[in-house]
Amino acid sequence: MANCKATTKSGAPCRAQSGVNGLCYLHARPERARLLGQIGGRKNRQQLPEPPIGPFSATEIRNILAESIFGVRSKTLTPRAASAIAQLCNSMKSMLATAELEDRVARLEQQLAEQHRAAPDPIEADTNGSAAAGEESAEEPAEEEPSARPSRATKMDSRTAARE
Repeated sequence: MANCKATTKSGAPCRAQSGVNGLCYLHARPERARLLGQIGGRKNRQQLPEPPIGPFSATEIRNILAESIFGVRSKTLTPRAASAIAQLCNSMKSMLATAELEDRVARLEQQLAEQHRAAPDPIEADTNGSAAAGEESAEEPAEEEPSARPSRATKMDSRTAARE
């Protein structure tokens, strides 16, 4: 059989076998050639894994890098894609320390605010109850002086009296 009469994109003659009208199958039906190319491209498309969701820890970053290495070795991931993943992991690793410090500062600020709300305001306590506070402090020592606690001398006298 004869070769196709058409030329390729580069200008060279088409080397496919010609059909009834002197053209090969693809040159006779150019719309079909485009459709077949799209189908082939979809079949060869790489399916990317589902991206992990949520904040990353150092362990998760390590696991992502290990999966990337395994993907490159098993030829399911291109070295170019693995390189991009490695760069993103390095960026994420450098941000982990900063993010952890920001979280700790936020928690400490929240605890401080809660303690501040729970504690009475010293200025208000001083202006509202300064006279009452002074009376209470004067009464407390007065109550302790006539207490029922025996002094050391009284204890010694009771012991000597019990012996006699």
